[in-house]
Amino acid sequence: MIEYRPAKPHDAEAVASLHARSWRENYRGAFLDAFLDGDLRQERLRVWRERLDDPPGNQFVQVAVDGADRVGFVCAYGAQHRQWGSFVDNLHVADASKRNGIGSSLMRQAGAWLGSLYPDLGVYLWVLEANFSARRFYERLGAQNAGVSIMETHGRAVVRSCRYTWPRPDLLSAA
Repeated sequence: MIEYRPAKPHDAEAVASLHARSWRENYRGAFLDAFLDGDLRQERLRVWRERLDDPPGNQFVQVAVDGADRVGFVCAYGAQHRQWGSFVDNLHVADASKRNGIGSSLMRQAGAWLGSLYPDLGVYLWVLEANFSARRFYERLGAQNAGVSIMETHGRAVVRSCRYTWPRPDLLSAA
């Protein structure tokens, strides 16, 4: 049985490990190999310790827990962008736990939280253009592709990313 709960500072190591593993499994060929093969877990741990030790008021981080294992997480920021609204920065589910509804549930929970605090703002996220499975997932959740941008991302990779949008956060919670 999957339990969902807000992330706490003691989750930083498990979330960082899942994040690093997910990038290595899913972003090979988009991010530079030197970055993915480096000390990615430690780099992600620095990020997650900062996010969870001293979270800003507009941050939402929810984890999916299966027994002692963190098998997924979502991180969103309310009112992040003037034009596009609230931002879903991360959604990662362990490969062994995919296709069990965890990602959809985490997105619904993020949508419910954003809707309670930022109901009139849209929601957006970035997904690699080449990540067709993630793009189909967000489209099934009702997102629209608002266009492609070329950007430099982690590890100095230059990637093509699609901005997926929802006009209101309650549309995520209805997914």
